[in-house]
Amino acid sequence: MTPAWATHPASQFPRIHSTRSRIVYGFLTLSLVYLLSVVLWKNESRILEWESVAIVKEEGAKSESPIVDVSKWKDGAIPIPYTNEQWTPYTPSTAKQPHEQISVDYIHSALSTEYYLPVHPSPLVQPVAQAPDWQQAPLSCLEELIGNGTTCTAGWKAEQRLDFVWTWVNSSDPAWSHSRASISSRLLGGNGKVEVDKANAMAHFRNYDELRHSIRSVLEHFKSYARHFTILASDFAPPNEHSSLPSQLRLGQAPQWLDFTRSPSEWRDGDVRLRINHHANVFRPYFDTIFNSFAIESQLGNLQDVNDLFVYINDDMYFLRDLKPSDFFNSAFGFVFRLQYWTQVPPTLDPDPQRGEWQNLRESNVLIGQRFGPTTRPYRAHMPKIMSVELLHEMAETFSDAFARTGARPMRAVWLDGAAGDIHPGFMFVHFVVERWREGLLWSWAVARMGGDDDAWDADAAWAELRGGEDEMVVGHIVRDTLSDTLQQLKSAGYEGPESANYYFSSMDGYPYYEVRQNETMEHPKLLDPNLCTISRAKCFPSSIASASEAFKHIAFVRPECGDCIINRLVQNSGRRGLSAVLPKSQRTFATTTMGPISETLPRVPSWDLGAFALSDVLTHGSSFGRVVDVRAWTLRMLNRYRFVLADSNYIFARLNNEENAHSQLDGLLGHEKAFACVNDDVGSDEEAVAVEGVMREWQELRWGTPAGWEAA
Repeated sequence: MTPAWATHPASQFPRIHSTRSRIVYGFLTLSLVYLLSVVLWKNESRILEWESVAIVKEEGAKSESPIVDVSKWKDGAIPIPYTNEQWTPYTPSTAKQPHEQISVDYIHSALSTEYYLPVHPSPLVQPVAQAPDWQQAPLSCLEELIGNGTTCTAGWKAEQRLDFVWTWVNSSDPAWSHSRASISSRLLGGNGKVEVDKANAMAHFRNYDELRHSIRSVLEHFKSYARHFTILASDFAPPNEHSSLPSQLRLGQAPQWLDFTRSPSEWRDGDVRLRINHHANVFRPYFDTIFNSFAIESQLGNLQDVNDLFVYINDDMYFLRDLKPSDFFNSAFGFVFRLQYWTQVPPTLDPDPQRGEWQNLRESNVLIGQRFGPTTRPYRAHMPKIMSVELLHEMAETFSDAFARTGARPMRAVWLDGAAGDIHPGFMFVHFVVERWREGLLWSWAVARMGGDDDAWDADAAWAELRGGEDEMVVGHIVRDTLSDTLQQLKSAGYEGPESANYYFSSMDGYPYYEVRQNETMEHPKLLDPNLCTISRAKCFPSSIASASEAFKHIAFVRPECGDCIINRLVQNSGRRGLSAVLPKSQRTFATTTMGPISETLPRVPSWDLGAFALSDVLTHGSSFGRVVDVRAWTLRMLNRYRFVLADSNYIFARLNNEENAHSQLDGLLGHEKAFACVNDDVGSDEEAVAVEGVMREWQELRWGTPAGWEAA
């Protein structure tokens, strides 16, 4: 063998080339390792490792601005809206350059051990103007359902599967705490550069793993009828002003028990898909992080990729037994609403607002009263709630100023010194639907049935139609069969009977609050009362009224007790089923005179006196000039939007105060007689909270210990 030193230099060229290749390959390998340390590919998911600066107060560190004192407001809830500080709303992302957006599934920060979803605020896509599935019943079906009060024989079946939407925030996330402190500073005129004590921030908020088990409970008891689960979560700007992340990028929170080794598109459990949506892509306009649950609820009408009918559920609510779609909605009776008649919300503003929801409830009832007439209205039970995206959007358009005001308030605060409170969308929704139904019934009779094409009004004919006496009529003892064969009607519509909802009043039997307005009763409506109400001709049909639309406004809003009693009379005159005495005559048509957007319902105005209700005002907005509108068909479709049934269900609202109380409250839920539970953390001290957390976690795992398909192993 020739020694290496004796080898001709030319023969060393391949070896030199090989060495250089190894150096190049080594450099490339190190580069690849570096890149993989930034973007990790774990199975099908892509994770961006983000190295941010510390957001936790360090010993001896000095803040660039004084620590903000928010102790003057309980829980740090500052009553200052974003709009007061002239905050610039986020502009929906239109970035097209690759460097302006990142294409990863997750962002991970080793400093907080949290995984986030990248959020690029994007424009809302306007949906195609098409009625949701549940509103697409054939006209013949609506004639049977509303006109006759019978079942649909046309073979039409509505989609039964429902979506579920949870609102959630991880308030123990240090980055979230930093965002709240920074925004509090800016609201108070500071520069937003604050110190956050991690220990205190973590201790102030408690997490008992409620969301995971709330979702599991729905999977266990409703999986066959569920379509999509959506978590509506918080997002915030990265807390590092020197971050190399794109300027428009926001960090979207995600429950840390999710499987981050898979792409979010693969989060499924059987046919049920889980998705996370963030506030930046729902709020319009969106200023910054929202900490106000009422503000979040005010934007539910902007949800996209969610079935129009969905169940809105808080993360501390649970299903305790198997339930059916007819516990929430069905095409035979409509929405299923649960009310607490024993808890009444006054139609006046709260004179001494305190922490809680009463300022918001009363603010909302005042708004509903300005639009539909004032009255005390019952509280909506604190249970999972059926909602409609389209009707939420309609409600937001009707009360646009109030919804915009609430949506721009970052904190759930008490508003004093004459400032209007936040709205309570969950409470408003049920009463908006009920009052739209009442308004629709009275408009159908006074304008579409009794009024002329030119809005003419004949009081004598209207009085005769009601079959009244000379000066007044007493209405009572209304016998109806609407709910006498509920299970058969549901079966004919393709539904199984409800497991927990006990129907006690149908919208097909009129207006459920007539006694509440008349007597401030806290009991369910009683149609069999022989003296329900009295209609006075002089009071309800004064001679000064000259048009059908004016007559409608008078009985619906000026003298609402007249409208309530007239509805009772029309229900009675319709017989045991249906609303034949309410609807316009068959074959009635009206020729439009102007062009405009297609009208689906009555005016969307915040106050009734701002609305124009004549046929020529309501029906002239058609797709073309001179279009002939079938008045009865239009009215049937309008009324169908708001059909409902009131129901009672067994549920429990548990307040956990201490370990002993927690055992007592939760042990009582081990049976199956209750349908729902809401478990509220009312623990005063952190020491007690540790014990309560143990009880709570043990109870949840005992009830719903099976992991969902999207959970990490």
